Amino acid sequence: MTRTERKFIFKNIKPYIPRYILYVFLVMLMSVFSICSILSLNNFLQILFIEDSSASVTELDKLLNNIYGYFLTFGKQNALIYFTIIVLVIYFLKDLFEWLAEYYMGCTRNKITRNIRNNIFQCFVTRDLSFFTKHKKGDLLSRISSDVIEYDETVLKSIATIINSVVVVILYLGILFYIEWKLTLVTIVLFPIVIIVTSTLSHRLKSNSKRLQKTNGVIVSVIEQTIGGLRIIKSLTAIEYVNKIFKKINNDFTTLRNTVYRRIEFASPLSEVLSSIVVAVILLIGCNEVISGNGLTSTMFIVYLILFILIIKPAKDASTASYKIKKGLASIERIMEIENDENTIKEPIKSKEFPQITKGISFNNVSFSYEKGVPVLKNVSCLFEKGKTTAIVGPSGSGKTTMIDLIEKFYLADSGEICFDEVSIRDISSYKIRDNISIVSQETILVNDSIKNNIAFGNTAYSFEQIQKAAQIANAEEFIVSLPEQYETNIGDKGDKLSGGQKQRIAIARAVLRNTDILILDEATSALDNKSEVLVQEALDNISQNRTVIVIAHRLSTIKNADKIIVLDHGEIKEQGTHQELYEKQGLYYNLYTMQEL
Repeated sequence: MTRTERKFIFKNIKPYIPRYILYVFLVMLMSVFSICSILSLNNFLQILFIEDSSASVTELDKLLNNIYGYFLTFGKQNALIYFTIIVLVIYFLKDLFEWLAEYYMGCTRNKITRNIRNNIFQCFVTRDLSFFTKHKKGDLLSRISSDVIEYDETVLKSIATIINSVVVVILYLGILFYIEWKLTLVTIVLFPIVIIVTSTLSHRLKSNSKRLQKTNGVIVSVIEQTIGGLRIIKSLTAIEYVNKIFKKINNDFTTLRNTVYRRIEFASPLSEVLSSIVVAVILLIGCNEVISGNGLTSTMFIVYLILFILIIKPAKDASTASYKIKKGLASIERIMEIENDENTIKEPIKSKEFPQITKGISFNNVSFSYEKGVPVLKNVSCLFEKGKTTAIVGPSGSGKTTMIDLIEKFYLADSGEICFDEVSIRDISSYKIRDNISIVSQETILVNDSIKNNIAFGNTAYSFEQIQKAAQIANAEEFIVSLPEQYETNIGDKGDKLSGGQKQRIAIARAVLRNTDILILDEATSALDNKSEVLVQEALDNISQNRTVIVIAHRLSTIKNADKIIVLDHGEIKEQGTHQELYEKQGLYYNLYTMQEL
């Protein structure tokens, strides 16, 4: 294990060190009661069946003999019953402390994995988009789900097992040395052989994890939805909103895991209690046989054998746990890779305020590539004028969406400058930029919540009247009032209960509510039928007035009235002008337009 891996483990465990100390204390109590139950057996049987117990010379033996001698004043038969009850009580206390130890450790492990999962999710929503071009979505989902579980099952659980085993082995070895140190030295040498033999006969408890897997699927669903719509979430500056949703589900998952852990860990002490009852019954029968004179004797060697048998399992578990920790190091590396990944976009140390735009958004010889040597934009220069509508058109892969991503500071240009009026985009924080831009895209991000909350999308400052007014401007109230619960109607996962046009009008209402001066329309009507497109286009016309509007469109008929059209091809601006100017020029735009007309 490397130093970095040790630091990672300690960083996660550090807040819960008091719980680990409590765990050690409970394990010690469990072990003490277990040892007491076995040692007391020897002393009691000596007094019960052997007249002369003067061979007991230690202070502990003398104390126990005096106690057991008191019980004998009630008669041997009654003393036997009392002693059986005492043994059962001791075993019950041992099993109780064992259950408490495992339960508290299970809750602690759950909280550690919850924190790790929250940290990874925070990394997902705060990393720039280049991070998601480096990693596959499925791999990211695996890291926050299966890798975190693997870390819990292999590393955290193994650490608890080693702590438990070390405490138990030390205490038991101390008693074994107390009984017979020479024999104990021999047993230490023979321990590896004994472990190999007994391991073939042992069976590990297998838990049913179906309920946990189902709840884990909900978490994965939220993560997938968030990553898929991260561009919109960042544009709406709703990171805290989605974080709140995720943390609630994750806390519910943690509560469920605590319940399952409580039931799983109860299986072991329950089986111990049942075994204890069997031992008590056998003890009662066996001692009656001794009293009746059938020749059975009680010796310290029997006590020694019992202790020896009990020490085998924790010693074997420690060896297995050590192997599992090595197995879990891969999950640590994958989690650390996410946490240690730094954003390629460095925010300014002291961000300038977003300006009150009077001129517009300018591109000055901007070049950009996702990978070195593969340019997406080449020396692009243009101006998106304040208060006017500018459309960006061109063949697929020409760089239209890339220009929008650069405006929202999802990426930084390799060269050239993007400015809001005269202020460079590099001098303004990404949050302030996105907080002043509204976007309506082809893919609308909706959450499993009410229509009202989807329009507000995490901002609780809006009143219901403001939300209703935004819906009216977006032509959305028409269908909202027809729903059973109107604005309180739950729209299902990803808005599955709504049509495509209804989803788009919710997104437009969201943009209206934000009331920013800059509006980006990214293929907002491309996936709609003709009737829905008319309603959505009317809503877009309503919110576009007196705003700086940037439109990406494949349907060129929808941007005929734009103040300016920029024609991109292979990352370069080929033409600029109004629809009429470009049509009469009969260049690339003319070819694209006539092709669609045909």
